[in-house]
Amino acid sequence: MKKQYFIAILLISVMASCTKVDDLGEAPRLFRPVVKDALESNGNWVKASWQPITGSASYTAEISVDSFRTVTARAKVDSSTFIFQNLQWEKLYQVRVRANAQDTSRSSKFAELGQIRTARFPSILNIPTVSEINDNSVKVSWTSSGDAVSQVKILLASDSSVVATVNLTAADVTNKFRVVSSLKSTTDYIIFLYSGSTVRGWANFRTKASLSGSIIDLRGISGNVNILRDTVPKIPAGSIVLLKRGERYEINSAVNLSRTVTFMAGDDLLNPNKPTIFMPQNFNITDGSTIDSIVFNDVTLLGSDYASKYVFNINTTCNIGKIKFENCTASIFRGVLRSQSKPVLIGSLEMNNCVVDSISNYGIFNIDVATSKADNIRITNSTIYRAERIITSRNNSVSVLMENCTFNQAPMGNSSSYYVDYSTGSSNNVTNGITINNCILGIGKNSNGAFTVRGIRCNAATVINASNNYRTSDHVSAGNDFPNIITYTKASTALWQSPSTGQFKIIDNTFAGRNTSGDPRWRP
Repeated sequence: MKKQYFIAILLISVMASCTKVDDLGEAPRLFRPVVKDALESNGNWVKASWQPITGSASYTAEISVDSFRTVTARAKVDSSTFIFQNLQWEKLYQVRVRANAQDTSRSSKFAELGQIRTARFPSILNIPTVSEINDNSVKVSWTSSGDAVSQVKILLASDSSVVATVNLTAADVTNKFRVVSSLKSTTDYIIFLYSGSTVRGWANFRTKASLSGSIIDLRGISGNVNILRDTVPKIPAGSIVLLKRGERYEINSAVNLSRTVTFMAGDDLLNPNKPTIFMPQNFNITDGSTIDSIVFNDVTLLGSDYASKYVFNINTTCNIGKIKFENCTASIFRGVLRSQSKPVLIGSLEMNNCVVDSISNYGIFNIDVATSKADNIRITNSTIYRAERIITSRNNSVSVLMENCTFNQAPMGNSSSYYVDYSTGSSNNVTNGITINNCILGIGKNSNGAFTVRGIRCNAATVINASNNYRTSDHVSAGNDFPNIITYTKASTALWQSPSTGQFKIIDNTFAGRNTSGDPRWRP
């Protein structure tokens, strides 16, 4: 009996000790801080704020330009806000913070608060555009403010050596520009603008490569709208057709392309206007052609109506290595490129640094027949608005990339329109995946009062990679969203200057993606 009694007492003691689970002791570390307000920078400073952490004695805030392989600046502070001062202008910085405990062994680990680019140096110097740079010259321009400008220096970016010093004349000051020549092609330079010894601004630029090969120069011909149409059938393969800036060319009857060609705005540093190719008719491809590339560079493509006009509406058997639109504007088309019928095989479809608007139901790139395909499709650094579709394919691809793009009133708001649509056939797959980075999605295009749109439709085997994408509060999703998309709490009209007129300059300085998302031309 005594033995049983002691066993019972022992069991009760063990059970009692096992049920004491509500005294867990103190956590081994403080919690990591979390961001309170978006990082802020309107000068050469960055303001960071985070939620206070209970039990912290102080905080350590750090900033870096290389994701903390090195630390640019470090501060120990008592409050949950800190401003890093005297940073570099127009530089991308990363910020992180740690909560410090009295017992340093209990301090939290670092928490990353994000990244932000500091503002551009307050400057009257205009950043040269593509049309203000050629292979050996740059147009330096500025706005009038404060003391009169007196001098321009051009520095070699690689070592900051001065390669040109230009003292400005009274006429230069009145005109507010000066062309500086005798530079080298494909070289990085820095412009410095001075008023006396005071720097009024600086800007980096790279000269263009010198043109080589077969150059068809139409810049000396004005007033003949048919000259491009009449010239194309006669040019040798690989030709670069130079168009006169500000000139209008018409494709008013069918033009068949059968060889490699580049249509390009010729240099004219005093006329920034793109040449316009007006298209009552489409470009066609000669049946059976094998073409290395077709490129449109720095031109305006203008359709005559939405009913049946395309830049390309391909209905012949052909094999094209690349079709590219670089620094172009395009508007008033049923679609930019459509493979309508026959086996049309395209290695790469590319659009970069373009502004496209007023595109009807065939969208930007449309592989509209299962016997055709485009292996790689890229839309980058571009703005697309008032467009009913973006990318559609009835066949497989190797890769799709949309990056640094601004979309608004696109695609059509009817719940069945997608930014990327590969599931018109159940087996359609993108082998190396669909990648969507740094894009801003605004409101869908009005369809009888409907604005709902969808993101991506594709075969389940297709991997979708997406990061740093935002949608405005008036973007109404019907599903198939971009993974990890971030909802901005205001409407498109609060984010952009005038989206209804194609002005997408970001005007909300509280928008977290203002320095890292959307078409770069519109960032602060």
